[in-house]
Amino acid sequence: MFPCMRQAVAVAAVVLVAAGIYGFTRMRAYIKEDPRFCATCHQASPEFALWSGGQHGRVACQQCHHATTDEGLAMLRGFLAGSKPGPHAPIEIGACATCHLTHDKDWINVGASRGHRVHAVEQKIACVKCHGGGVHRFEPASESCRSCHGDHAVQAAGMQKLHCFACHDFLSVEATLRPTRRDCLRCHRDQGIHPARFPDDAPMLFACAACHKPHAPPQAERVPCESCHKDLAAAGLHKLPAHRDCTKCHRPHSWRSECADCQSCHHGMTLLTCSSAPPWRTPAKPPNPARGR
Repeated sequence: MFPCMRQAVAVAAVVLVAAGIYGFTRMRAYIKEDPRFCATCHQASPEFALWSGGQHGRVACQQCHHATTDEGLAMLRGFLAGSKPGPHAPIEIGACATCHLTHDKDWINVGASRGHRVHAVEQKIACVKCHGGGVHRFEPASESCRSCHGDHAVQAAGMQKLHCFACHDFLSVEATLRPTRRDCLRCHRDQGIHPARFPDDAPMLFACAACHKPHAPPQAERVPCESCHKDLAAAGLHKLPAHRDCTKCHRPHSWRSECADCQSCHHGMTLLTCSSAPPWRTPAKPPNPARGR
């Protein structure tokens, strides 16, 4: 073989090896990193449309779905044979953490949130158990809560259609997942629900759940006042049968009783009589004309 021919063969061999390496690298990247590889089979599926138009549309499928070498070969054989491969490329445990448990400002970080701290860290519940119900939507539905908590629905009037997260804020950094007084008041005020009934100077500023049990049956949603005020049922005006309903005299959440509250039942009572009545005593009865008094 002439020297020039040997040189040409060597150059060709180097080029072929380099092309092979380049082609293998590109093919490997295409299979391992490019969503278009998945689209060859899944582009017509609703899951692909949800992914491409959703919050994770800029995340390659392979970042969450990891196929083994055997699964990859099975997919290739199925594609060449025109048949569907079996289940493949499940979501790897920890895939969510690569974005959502870091300090990447482009993603919601849930490491410090009270909801994820309780469920993912303390209870060791996998992310997909709650977030995998709506494929590629990732917003946990109420059904995902019920799968563990049962039919713990809200019974309180006007709140039956609320999602669990309306009260139980997963992304908050509070110490507990139970709604705080601030959570309740913020929601009520934002929706314009009796904003004037929650005065900041009310005498009792404890948690709303001390009096209200939204998950209880409607007849038991409000905790009886007597459960705390045990001695008042037999004291002064409180012992009168007509005064047994506390909220008829004491306006909810401010708990002050005003003359207008008395006059709603005692129509003949004047402002002076109401304001001068001693505490815990019944105002004097008006004269009875039939007795000549």
